[in-house]
Amino acid sequence: MDGDTIIGIVWGVLLVGILISIYFAYRRRRRRTKRVLIMDLLKRYFEGGMPTNQLGQRTREIASHRFTQSAEFFSLAIAAFQGAVDAKREHQPHYEEDERKLLSLLAALKKEFGLTDLYQIEAWRPGRE
Repeated sequence: MDGDTIIGIVWGVLLVGILISIYFAYRRRRRRTKRVLIMDLLKRYFEGGMPTNQLGQRTREIASHRFTQSAEFFSLAIAAFQGAVDAKREHQPHYEEDERKLLSLLAALKKEFGLTDLYQIEAWRPGRE
């Protein structure tokens, strides 16, 4: 092989590497944007500003069915729920009514998206230390 062929191969490999890194950067940014949008929707939902069916419709417009069935979506929903519980607990000393409302919202969310508690780790179960 002569020097021009080797240089052409090196430049080709370099160009492919740059294109792959640009693709993954774009994909990561798009996924992060979707995650932020869904987290905002979930936060608004648990604040009581949105009905369950509207949340389902808007979430399906943003993300795929595969994402809404994933453990990542489940963790976002639980994080938004926990944030709402913490906010209610901080503002009101006796918040049992609000707690029941938030639990019913979480149950409706699980029903809307078909989420289960299968994502729990075995160590979290009562009686397992």
